Amino acid sequence: MQEQPLELRGMAQQAHISDLSRFRRIAAKVHSSYIEQLDYRRERQVYLLTNGKRTIAQIATLLAIPPLNVAYMMKRLLEQGYVEYVPFDEDEMSRAI
Repeated sequence: MQEQPLELRGMAQQAHISDLSRFRRIAAKVHSSYIEQLDYRRERQVYLLTNGKRTIAQIATLLAIPPLNVAYMMKRLLEQGYVEYVPFDEDEMSRAI
């Protein structure tokens, strides 16, 4: 993903969404009534594939859509309180490079 990363504001620390970013679902929102409230089928698919281990790039590959589209959907899910950002730890960062 070569586009500029999206900035996420309103978090304790500023994070950037890139193709290596990971998110996890908020447990309280893992219920069919909340999932049905999501506007778009693709957004629901992105949400259901979000597990804290898959990256934006991996989800994009599974759904055969551009990583930038997944990043925008993830940003929307984050703003709605459906997911939370999973920061890289130092070991993961060294393996990613």
